[in-house]
Parts: sequence; structure tokens; C-alpha cells
Amino acid sequence: MTNRMKLTWLTLITLSLPLLSTTATSTAQESVSTGELIPEKGWQLVRDNCTECHSSQIIVQNSGNREVWKSRIEWMQSSQGLGELGPEIEGSILDYLTANYGQKIASRRQALPVHLMPANPDSQAN
Repeated sequence: MTNRMKLTWLTLITLSLPLLSTTATSTAQESVSTGELIPEKGWQLVRDNCTECHSSQIIVQNSGNREVWKSRIEWMQSSQGLGELGPEIEGSILDYLTANYGQKIASRRQALPVHLMPANPDSQAN
């Protein structure tokens, strides 16, 4: 192998290292943008029971604590035709949803301070 070939391989390996280190950490972020469920314990149960009626995108765009997810399941059972899941299956689904799509601290950014707000063109300033 010539020195030029060695240098080429070394360059390729060096450039690919940052890509390898970011793959694992970006899995959750990528799942939200692609609508795919995070492949953690229980994801198959969620896929099999929840995506019969709606896409996984609905799941990954939402968040909530265990009580919030439970209330959503109960709503789907009472008004959307979702059948009884059984305590073990429901518990596993709730464990997965809570662990991977738990309650966010805030889902919207804070409002801008008044001094940074643009002038309202419809206001009647005299």
C-alpha cells in the first residue's frame, strides 16, 4: 500500500469518527423528525396496539407523564374504539410511553419581552 493510499484511508477514518459518536445520541431526536418509535423495551407493543388506528407520528409528537398517557388511552377506549388492553399490556405501553415520551417542562418557548416585540401595525397610537 502506497503512502498516498494510507493517507486516504486515514483521512476517511478520521472524518467518519464524529458521525459514529453522534448516531446513538441523536436516535430520539431523529425518531421525532421521522415519526418512528424509539426502539426501546416495549416499542413493539406500542406499534402493534397503537398504530392500528393512527400513525406513530402522533405518538412521537406528544408527551406526558404516566397519568396523561393513561387518560389518552382511556379516551381512545371510550370514544375511539380502542379495545381493552389488559393490565400487563397497558402497563408495558405506559412504561414505554412515559420513559420515551415523558412530560416536557415546556412545549412552547417563552414570550418575547415587551421591549423586543415589533410595533403592532393595527394599534391606534395617537
